[in-house]
Amino acid sequence: MATADLQDRIENTISRRGVHLIDLAVRGEGKGKVVELYIDSEEGVTTDVCTEVSREVGLLIESSGVVGRSYTLTVSSPGISRPLKYPWQYKKHIGRQLTVKVHSEGGVRSLMGTMESLTEDSLVLASAASGLHEVIPLAAIVDARVKTPW
Repeated sequence: MATADLQDRIENTISRRGVHLIDLAVRGEGKGKVVELYIDSEEGVTTDVCTEVSREVGLLIESSGVVGRSYTLTVSSPGISRPLKYPWQYKKHIGRQLTVKVHSEGGVRSLMGTMESLTEDSLVLASAASGLHEVIPLAAIVDARVKTPW
């Protein structure tokens, strides 16, 4: 089974718990192999959910043989430093500061501001520096991250 197949099987397994796979990373070799899963849901992720997903995914990995017998599995929420990947993730961050890289005619430009609102296909970012409110199509976003307050 290829890693892409494993990812599909992990997504199917965890979706039954109402959880989405945000990212899967497999790195290292031999006994130093590490499998990292970042999961999220509309309601957020608890340690209990991470524990349950870890058990289920551990069994899945072992039965697939893709990773091998010796590995470390970590399951966690994506955290504030990871990019927002799916439109539903933005909803949880209305009112927070975002840094956003957007496709534009001249290339990619960077914006920073408070996300004021969200529609099905765009968000409104208010810049404290300029006082402008900019409507940004979600399809134009290259990278968006919640700005850490520290």
